[in-house]
Amino acid sequence: MNIDSLFVFNIIRTMNSNEIIDVSNSGDHWVCICGNNTMSDGFDTCDVNGAYIEPLDGIWTGLYTCLKCGRVIDQDTYEVISKTNDLSSFGITITK
Repeated sequence: MNIDSLFVFNIIRTMNSNEIIDVSNSGDHWVCICGNNTMSDGFDTCDVNGAYIEPLDGIWTGLYTCLKCGRVIDQDTYEVISKTNDLSSFGITITK
């Protein structure tokens, strides 16, 4: 057995294009590129790797993860900055 098969890696990739999510209702309603929105699977606070983090001052940097596709979104610019394939810190498994 290959030792690498014993570990699950959090796959992060930097987005090459400037993907921007759709935002309406004065910023209260988000729609991700994948179609997820605030009223369905939703979004949650995360770190730069897309892992769940409490939104505490000095720790959280204003990033959210789409709970459907794993895109990491900057709340100030609504730009997708990366994507994770590991949403296990949210208790979610991405299925393809």
